[in-house]
This record gives sequence, structure tokens and C-alpha cells, in this order.
Amino acid sequence: MPPLVWGASPAWVGAIIFGLNGSQPEWNNIALFAVTIMLIQAITEFANSYVDRSEDKVYFTSNPLVTGELQVAIAKNAFIAENIIIAALVLALSIVTVNYPLMIVILAYWFAGIAYSLRPFKFKQTLAGPVFIALVSIPLPISGWLVVAPLNDFIIAFTGFFFLHSFGYGITHKFRKTYHALRDGIIQLEQGSSVYNLKNIDLGMKVKTALALEAIATLGAFCLVPVFWHLGIFGTDFSIALLALSLPFTVLSIVIRVKKPIENVQKGVMLMTISWALIILCFFAAALATLIPWGFAVLACIVFLIVFAFLLRTVHRFELKAVMSPWQEL
Repeated sequence: MPPLVWGASPAWVGAIIFGLNGSQPEWNNIALFAVTIMLIQAITEFANSYVDRSEDKVYFTSNPLVTGELQVAIAKNAFIAENIIIAALVLALSIVTVNYPLMIVILAYWFAGIAYSLRPFKFKQTLAGPVFIALVSIPLPISGWLVVAPLNDFIIAFTGFFFLHSFGYGITHKFRKTYHALRDGIIQLEQGSSVYNLKNIDLGMKVKTALALEAIATLGAFCLVPVFWHLGIFGTDFSIALLALSLPFTVLSIVIRVKKPIENVQKGVMLMTISWALIILCFFAAALATLIPWGFAVLACIVFLIVFAFLLRTVHRFELKAVMSPWQEL
């Protein structure tokens, strides 16, 4: 989990920097919040890997519960222990901060992360799956902001933008199982039928419908950027960064997958993941630019990416081929 926790951290770190707006931070509150939010991030991914341990023999064979690197009994005990620790941290955070909006967001984040994977909810196997993927993305910036400042137009606007894009990103991820199932013969395309009429696993909707919904959500998010810039909510530099860096990867992902929705699913997931990551890096860089020159903010993002690659390399060894196609099972 360390690469995943580190990879999403600019969203809440950037929000803290933005929310402080140059004021003196309360380091005790921020430190307690940081530990809490990172553990919830980890438990969300942990729950997903634990529940998927059987089907990942087909869909994601690098799952450590599939490879045998982690024993199921140990994973179960660790999962229970981590949830107990999170409960204690949330209680401590509520006592220290007496910040009810923050507590609501944190508890909602915790619930959404667990409900996505675990019964009796297990929303990941329903049409609500992409919604819950978005719901476990937006608490990162909004909770980071709330720990240091009340909500304002900027963070509300960014959260709305981020929710839409993350929802589309969630649909993108649902194509991967369909790709593996079709490749391995678990599902088959009816003779004479188009791949666009094939039903996506978990989503329960046709490929063409999912593609349309994904495009509307992700491109619709970027349509909000000039609106927020015109209203003076988004700064010019931040708006340009989002449109120039993240938008092209989103468009390219949609284009190649509309052309070949199943064959290009791996590349599509990779491109959409890059787009999602660039959004939070633009957010992080824009926050840092309120303290230091843009050049140093960009350099900090480069250092962040180097550390991410190191963590990923340590936890899951990969070759150049895997870097270029990280969702292709090798």
C-alpha cells in the first residue's frame, strides 16, 4: 500500500497548504489528521485486495494474497487491527479538533472505502461502483482543507471537478475485468454481435453506454475549468495546467478506447490514471506556488514522482515493459 498512499497524498497535502493561506499551522492537529487519512487510504485498498483474493487469480495475479506473499489469516487480523486503530484515531481527532464537518467527511470516507468492497454492501459489483470510487477520492482534498480552514468557493469547485473526473476514472477501471474475462474465455462475445453491445463485468451496462458515460463525466469535468476561471474561482496558472497537462491524456484515453474498447483497455486505464494523477499534481504544485516560485513547485512534483517510483519498485519489482503498461499482467 505505500505507493498508493504516497501517490494520493498531494491531494490532501496541497489542500492543507491552500487552506492555511500563509497562516500558522497547528502541527499537532495536522499530524494526527495525516496519520488518520493515510490509514484510511490504506485500509480502503487493503479491503479491496482482501475481498478480491479469489477472483484476482484471473484478474490481478500480482495480488500478494494470490502470490502467497501474504497469508489470508494474517491479512484478516491486520485488517481488523487497522480498523480498530482508525477508530481510535478518529475519536482522538474529534476530541482534539472539535471539527464536526471534518469528522463527517472522515467518517464518510471510511464508510465509503469499506462499503465499496465488503459485504453486505460490496458496491464495487454494482452500478454504484464508479460513484464510490469518486467518493473515496474527494475526501482527500476536502478533508485536508477542513483540518485547517472552513470551506470556500475554491475547494468546493475543485471537489466538484475532481468528483466528476474520478467518477469517469472509476468507469475506466471497470473495463479491465471485462478485458481479462474475454481474453481468458470466462465470457464470450455472441456470434455476429458487436463488442460495443457486450456487458461490462460489475457495471452491468453495455460497453457503448459505459464509454459514453465515461466521456461525458471526464470531459464534462474539464468543461467546468474555464467556467470556474471566468468566475474567478480558479487561478489562471492552475486552469492552464489542468487543461494543458491532464486533459490531453483524458482525450487520448477516450479516443483509443472508443476505437477499440476491449483491445485498448490496458492503455486506456494507464492514460486515464496519468490524467487523474496529473490533476492532483497540478493541485499540489499550485498550492506550493503560493509559498515558493513555480519552478521549485514543479521540481517538488518531480521529486514526488521519483519517490513514488522508488516505493513502487520496492514493493512490486517491475521492468520497463511494466512501466509502459502497468496494468498488463506479465
